[in-house]
Amino acid sequence: MSRLTAQELQNLPENPDTNIAEAGKDVLLYIGKSGSGTTEAFALVGGQRNSTIEMSANSLDASHKGSGGWTANKPGLKSWKSSFDGLQIMSDEGAQVMEHCFREGKQVHAKFVYPDASYQIGWAYITEFTRDNPHDGIATIKATMEGVGEISEITAAGGN
Repeated sequence: MSRLTAQELQNLPENPDTNIAEAGKDVLLYIGKSGSGTTEAFALVGGQRNSTIEMSANSLDASHKGSGGWTANKPGLKSWKSSFDGLQIMSDEGAQVMEHCFREGKQVHAKFVYPDASYQIGWAYITEFTRDNPHDGIATIKATMEGVGEISEITAAGGN
């Protein structure tokens, strides 16, 4: 039995189908820590386990007598929020900014970065910040961010 050469291993076939689902573990939450606009610096929130992005619209009742006894609804005001949970890392700048903004009632600038470097960005208030310190487990933090205005559409890397 012969062994493949390094060159042969480099030339293994690649699946041409690029429609592969993204792994959630590769989507990262960053929090703005200084500057603004194109010079804004973001800190990675360390110890991440989960960071959801939920978008919703309240429901407006557009029913009337002519709607045949059925409700008719339209979307109203839209909102977004994110629930974050991760490991508590005491030297983590991102978590420090989140807790500070919660305590001071300041908005955070949240940036969700995808594996291809595209991202979504939006301003939010931290409406919940929890430290869980169990006697028999890893210390964690949880935070809820509620959007102020819209969260951007997914923007290509290097886009504005």
